[in-house]
Amino acid sequence: MGKIENGINGGFTGTVGAVTGYYLNGKWVIRSKRRKSIKNKIGSADQKACRSRFTMMQTFLSPIVDFVRIGFNMESKKRMMTAHNAAKSYNMLNAQNAAGEIDYEALRLTFGNISGATDVKLEQDDMGVHFSWSDNSNGDYNRKHDQVMLLIYDLENKTAIYETGGARRSKERESLEIPSFYKGKAFHTWIAFISDDRTEISMSTYCGTFIFL
Repeated sequence: MGKIENGINGGFTGTVGAVTGYYLNGKWVIRSKRRKSIKNKIGSADQKACRSRFTMMQTFLSPIVDFVRIGFNMESKKRMMTAHNAAKSYNMLNAQNAAGEIDYEALRLTFGNISGATDVKLEQDDMGVHFSWSDNSNGDYNRKHDQVMLLIYDLENKTAIYETGGARRSKERESLEIPSFYKGKAFHTWIAFISDDRTEISMSTYCGTFIFL
């Protein structure tokens, strides 16, 4: 829609049909509306590859947006972007190859600089999966009271189960309950720690895969 400026004898701004009007350097100017070339619509090989990689990472992150919003909250403020976009940007650069395949060991679902998890072990039973780790707080009161963040991801169904404020680091154990309809499904797993006041966080640690039996 166009808008007439200064009455019927003036120029106009906006778009009318295939013509766009605007004011430039003291003069009213009109030009034909630009059209995207067929090449740009289709995209070059590099553009197609980039779009494919973007879509694959977007699809992976979609079920865990709430988790990465917490996990990349501090980093997103430094980068002045949303936490979701910060997570997507980092992982596209560091955990995805040219074909778009994701390296799950290199993937980061949380981003920070406090101590991560060490000596992580997984056990499972009919109720779910149980994570254990070593208390590596080394006498630091704040680190001792960090809360664990856990996530397990079913790639086949693009669903996840997670905890963003679990047991304290000093407790060395936390569990995720898994509904029975997940029997036979394979899960990728991650663990991280977040400070009690939610202002510090560790890098997430990949803990491998398991099949819920």
